[in-house]
Amino acid sequence: MRMWKQIGAVWLLGTAANVWAQQCTTQARMQPADRTALVQSATAIASEIQANQVDAVRQGTVPEIAQNFGGIANAIATVSPHLTGATFTPSTVWILDARGSAGSTKPVDTQFFCNLNGGSQSAVFTFQALPPGRYGLVILDAPKAQPPYGLALLLREESAGTWKLGGFFPRPTTAAGHDGVWYWKTARADAQRRQSWNAWLNYSEAERLLRPAAFVSSSHLDQLEEEQSKAAPTALSGGIGPSTPLVIKAKDGTEYRVTALAPDDTLGKERIDVAMHFVAEPIADPAAARARNQRAAEALLSAYPELRESVHGVWIYAEPENGAPFASEEPVSNLR
Repeated sequence: MRMWKQIGAVWLLGTAANVWAQQCTTQARMQPADRTALVQSATAIASEIQANQVDAVRQGTVPEIAQNFGGIANAIATVSPHLTGATFTPSTVWILDARGSAGSTKPVDTQFFCNLNGGSQSAVFTFQALPPGRYGLVILDAPKAQPPYGLALLLREESAGTWKLGGFFPRPTTAAGHDGVWYWKTARADAQRRQSWNAWLNYSEAERLLRPAAFVSSSHLDQLEEEQSKAAPTALSGGIGPSTPLVIKAKDGTEYRVTALAPDDTLGKERIDVAMHFVAEPIADPAAARARNQRAAEALLSAYPELRESVHGVWIYAEPENGAPFASEEPVSNLR
């Protein structure tokens, strides 16, 4: 039986190919008692996460996830230090009703379409192999966290008014001191100046900061993605990946097969980094491996020099076809 899919440090509910549309209730239309119970449950769990009380969180988790809790435990360990002294404010609450037919217990691919405020705007939630049940999604803001965080908690009603954790999705809501809206506006300005690489970078960062969780889409996010697609550099317009790498040729003739590019705020500097992943042979000597990574970063900035304006530096991941990757970071000031 397929259950929630663990990716990285948290439990993600992936995009489904065949979906059943189910009922969604926004916070404006839900019963006050439901909203109160959901917010109280989510806030209590967030407080346990803040205190790094892993066992307490596990006890309040639905059985399917509690029995394989490593992903959420790792996420708690990562995020709890950032939440010291933070308070939680609910920003958005949904009820997602996937109870289906009476007596049904089979997980199904499920999609919820939520009209917002009776207008043309909407939110869409897509899950893979979701067990039948009545779910709640609560987004808590922690603006005093370092950096500010948003916590998305997926809860399932186990009995009337009793909600347990079914998924935990933390994300920073700022990078280099700016929020997602700032990056969106900056990307639009870059696009108007025909700086397609800077536009791509800032649209990507805006999307990362504004999307509450991977399974959430909305009219606004669709608009952002459409703008990003129109402004994308020609080299990225078809997408890149292991089977379709972006080939960058250095001045010395060396070719680097880049399989992924993304913004990165790991270092928390005054500007974000860009992360590049490329296919490389393993090098045993760390100094030589780092020098090779630096040359790859220099090739990237030589090919697309406008990135120098937007980034603090480059994270470089040299990834052998078989073996562990070698990662390093170089500030722009170190790159010729």
